[in-house]
Parts: sequence; C-alpha cells; structure tokens
Amino acid sequence: MMTDAVRIEGLTGDVVRDPVTLEDTPEWATVHEGPARIQRTAQVSPSEQVAGEVEFGINAVIVQLPLAAVGIKKGQRVTVTALGPQSDPDLLGLTATVQANLTKTHATKRTLVCEEVS
Repeated sequence: MMTDAVRIEGLTGDVVRDPVTLEDTPEWATVHEGPARIQRTAQVSPSEQVAGEVEFGINAVIVQLPLAAVGIKKGQRVTVTALGPQSDPDLLGLTATVQANLTKTHATKRTLVCEEVS
C-alpha cells in the first residue's frame, strides 16, 4: 500500500549563502528516502491564522513508512517526491514538518504525525 515516495530531511546546523540574494538559509540533509503512504486530514487550526498580514492554515498529514525507517525526529521535513498510479496528484510536492513519531510495541509500520502550512 506504500506506493508513494518521500524524502525526509533534518537541519544540519550549517547555513548556505544564496549567491544571488546573499541570503543565508539553513542547510538540510537527507535522513530517509523511500516508499510511503500519505494522508492529508482535516485542518488542525480551527480558523485561518494570520502572520505578517498573510493568512494561512495548518493541515494535519499522516505519513506511514516501513518500520525500517529509523531516526526520524520532530522538526524534520517530509516532502512527497513521487506518487503511485492511484494516488491523488495534489499530494506531489507536499511538504510538512514532523510533529510526532508514533512508536509502539508490535508495530507493523512507522507512523508520523506532521503539520503542513497552507
């Protein structure tokens, strides 16, 4: 059932300077790449939020991975990089932040609870 693919990245602590804008941006390193199952759920925030005069919403995203995907932590970034033949095309390119890595005894898959700012 994990027919989509994701890349999970974590901050390295380094910054990269954009040669055009000279802006420093945080550097990300790949923690995991592989198959996944994605589900975007209802909006987490009860109403639209406003920051810097820009409205945004926060959606919950559930990401299921093979149990072998280890070392995934809160704050890491998940990006959907490929879709299976029956997946919703709107999921491609989705980027969300890991909020929780649900663990349990007798697990059959790794479940990440993430937030997507829209």
